[in-house]
Order: sequence, then C-alpha cells, then structure tokens
Amino acid sequence: MRKYRSPVFTVLFIIAVAAFVLVCCLSFFFSEQENALSASRLKVSWYNGNGIEIDVNDRSKISAIAKDNKYTLFHTAEEDISDACLVFKNSFSDTKILVNDKEAYSTAVNTEEEGSFFLSCSEAPRLHIVNLGSIRKDDVITISVSMHYGGDPYSVSNILLGSPEDTINAVFRKDLLGIILCIALFTLGIILIIFYFAFRKAVSLKGVQYAGIFALLASVYSVSGGISVSSLAVAGADTLYIVQCLAFVTMILPLIMFFMENTRFRRTNNFLQAASVLQAAVIALVYVLGITGISDLHQSETVSRCATAVQLTIILAALIYDYAKRNEKRSSDFTLITVYLIFLGCFATQFMFNIGNSIPLLFTVGALFFAASVLIIRICDFSRTMELGNEAEAMGKMAFTDGLTGVGNTAAFKKKLNHLEVVKVNYKSIGIVQFDINNLKTINDTLGHEMGDKLITDGSAMINRFFGSIGDVYRTGGDEFVAVVCCDNAFKLCNEAILKFDLAIDEYNADETHRFMLQIAYGEEFYHSDSSDPFLTLREVQK
Repeated sequence: MRKYRSPVFTVLFIIAVAAFVLVCCLSFFFSEQENALSASRLKVSWYNGNGIEIDVNDRSKISAIAKDNKYTLFHTAEEDISDACLVFKNSFSDTKILVNDKEAYSTAVNTEEEGSFFLSCSEAPRLHIVNLGSIRKDDVITISVSMHYGGDPYSVSNILLGSPEDTINAVFRKDLLGIILCIALFTLGIILIIFYFAFRKAVSLKGVQYAGIFALLASVYSVSGGISVSSLAVAGADTLYIVQCLAFVTMILPLIMFFMENTRFRRTNNFLQAASVLQAAVIALVYVLGITGISDLHQSETVSRCATAVQLTIILAALIYDYAKRNEKRSSDFTLITVYLIFLGCFATQFMFNIGNSIPLLFTVGALFFAASVLIIRICDFSRTMELGNEAEAMGKMAFTDGLTGVGNTAAFKKKLNHLEVVKVNYKSIGIVQFDINNLKTINDTLGHEMGDKLITDGSAMINRFFGSIGDVYRTGGDEFVAVVCCDNAFKLCNEAILKFDLAIDEYNADETHRFMLQIAYGEEFYHSDSSDPFLTLREVQK
C-alpha cells in the first residue's frame, strides 16, 4: 500500500523549527550581557562530612549524600596557593563557599537576575569564578549547597581550584574533543542541506534536508552545555540553557520527518505521523509552560525526555515493521535500520551513564555517525543514478533518438517517465501534451511515402519549435508525439505554447506551396504535487 503524505506535517515541522529560532533570538535579545572567565576542573579531591571522597560530577554520588536537598563538600589544601581561583558550574541551587568557616562567596548574593522572558523560576546552570586570595596549606574550603529541586542531583559540578592560568588552560583541554565533534556535526548538517537543494531535482533524496536540520539542532544541543562555551558566552547562562533545552525537544521532530520520507507503507506512515503530532504537542507544551511562567524548562525536562523515549521507540517499531512488510528488501534499507540502531544505542548510553565532561560525547558521536551515514547512503544513490545516466549517454543518443525526426523515441519517453515517477514530488507540476498528426495514411496512399515522411518531419519540427524549448518532445508512434514539461509553472507555459502553436499551424497552412494541410490534434493534462490524489502516476496522467 502506498502512503499518503499530508502537507500538514511539513507545516507543523516548519512551525516548530521557526519557533525554536524565534525563541532563541528573543532569548539573546532579552538577556543581559555578562563577563566570564574560562575554566575547567583540575585534579582536586572533595570529601563529605564522613571523610569519604566524592566525585562531584557523578550524580549518583551527590544524590547519596544529599539530605533535605542539602549537602556539603570539603577540601583541605595540600599546598600554599598565592592567588587561588575556585571555579564551579552551579545548576539550580544556592551555593556558599567558605574558607576556614568564613564565607567567601554566595551565589544568592552574586548572581544577577537576567530578566529572561522564558525562564521564570530558579537560576539556570552557569559558571562562577571566585577569587579566594591566598590559600595556606591545610586550609579547609567548604562548599555548602541547597538544591532547588528535590531528588534531582543537579547542583554543583566541574569544580576547579588552582591558579587562574591553570584553570583557563584546563577547560579547553577538557572540552576540546567535544567542541571539535560539535563543529563537525554542525558542518555536516550544512553539507546535507546544501546537498539536498543542489541535487534534489536530479535524484530522489528522501528526507536529506530533515537529516541536515537534525544534525544542526543536535550540534547546538551538545555544544550549548559545554563549560568552555558557557565561559566565553556573552549572552548569559539563561540563554544557553534555553537554547540547549529547546534544541533537545525540537531535534526529534526532523528525525521523525526523515523516517516518514523513508518508509513505504500507509500504516507505517500513520505511526510516524502520530509521532510527529505528539512531538509537536510536546514542543508547544514546553513553550507555553515556559513563556507563561507556569513551569521553567528544567521542570519540563522529565516530560521532554519521556516524550523523546516514546518517539525513538515508535521510530524503531515503524522501521522494523516497514522493512518486514517489503517484498523486495534492499541492502540500503537494512543499512538505514542498522545506522539508526547504532545512534539509538549511543543516545541511550549517553543518558544512562552521562559520558563526557560537559558536552555529551557519546550522543554527539552517535548523531555524527547517523548524519554521516545518511550523507554517504545518499551520495551512493546519487552516484549510481549518475553512473546509469552516463552509461546511457555513452551508448549514444541513437538508442533514444527517433531517426526521422531527431526527437526522443519511445524508449527515451519511457525512461523519462520512469525517472519522473521517482522524483516527481520535487516538482509542483508536470505537464503532458499528447499530439496526433492527422491524414498520414491518406497522404502516403495519394502522394507517396516521401510526402508522408515530410508530413511527419514538418509536424515534428512544429511541435519541437514550441514545446522543445520548455520541455522534452518524443515520438511514441508513427504519427504520435508527446511533450513533457517539468517546472513549477508548467500549466502556464503549456497553454502559452499551445496558443503560439495554433497560430503557427494556421500560417503553415496559409502557404499554398505546401502540397498538404498540416492538421495536428492534441490534448493536455497535468500532475500537481498538491492535488487531492498525489499518488496519481504519470502513466495515468498521459491516459
């Protein structure tokens, strides 16, 4: 069964992406600028009150020591530091820094409100740089944390202690691989989009544009949480967090749209259509809750992640069902499922084990692998199509050219129609004009076959004169010709050509030197991509 591709889902996708871009731009506009230094975690050991070492980047460890949404970390200086700098990433918590029980810094005092139109509750993740001055050996540094969200081990991570130069150098070394991967993913997304618009009318590139947009959003999501990025940002931590959360909830939609383009059956397509509607509703819900102040983005995170898990499962089920139902199983179809399974494994592993410093490395690698695989698969398809075209051209135009008239023959017409049947969705309209030259048998019998050939050549020249400039002309029978016009305004061009064609026929017949009257019957019909029956074949249009 063929699937029905409703334009409603494309509109939903465009609205979702446009909303993401608009909100991100408004967030940058409404956020105040802040100056920040660059930093990353040096090797410093932190302990709880019982003297047990705690990994501050392990959420399970932090969650285990938190009581009543509060916990305390201790560090005893192992050497004198003349100009000590303490840097940490604070997420949804009030944090105090004490040196020998004397308060040196408080996020509640030093955090300025940025007035974001989107976040309404507590502080988003941001970097804090604290100058502790001179630290002596055996001085005790205390970090006291009060979390805003119970049971969620966000709070303090990526703690650095040392000289400012050490911390600045460490951050870029720590995030360097992640940033390189994000840049590669972003670049690959741009390449996919350019590839689609450059070759979409030459070969079928199903969903390549959606894969490109997914890669762009995935790279934005990954890099916006990076410590080095947040330390260099001039628009504020709130904006970065908005961009990260909205990119996460939005990037699943183009992924669904990509697989909608790559499934064959109506039932499979219905599953993915339902998934796209559900994801659009989740996106709308997150936006409404954030803008109205009912809930901030962090509070909506559970909804976003649950919806994402459901969507990824629906995609997997749809792909397996679609592949199982196919009578002809191509290797590229199985390859696409394998690529998705690898990406899904990277995605799940990333969020189970939180791999990476502040950039989700495994997720970024999975998204990069997925986008690169899509590009390679489509380049191979494009290469095969071009190779077939070159082979056909190498055989010579003779095989596809009518010897008498010089226009395309029946084989060329069938080849053209088969190609258009694959890529017709890339055209708004395709016009087919059928011609029949009258009185061929009569002229053959009365004036001879030489005059019959002249009737055919003169009629073919007249058809090719007006329709060859806007499309392709083929001789499909002894006195039958077909013109195929592929462009967005095929209807207008065909009708203008017919008016000129009729006038030229009259002028031809007014010339008394011709021994016969040139009479050509014709009919026209059009395929429209937005018609009520988009699966109407071009053969049916011709009939």
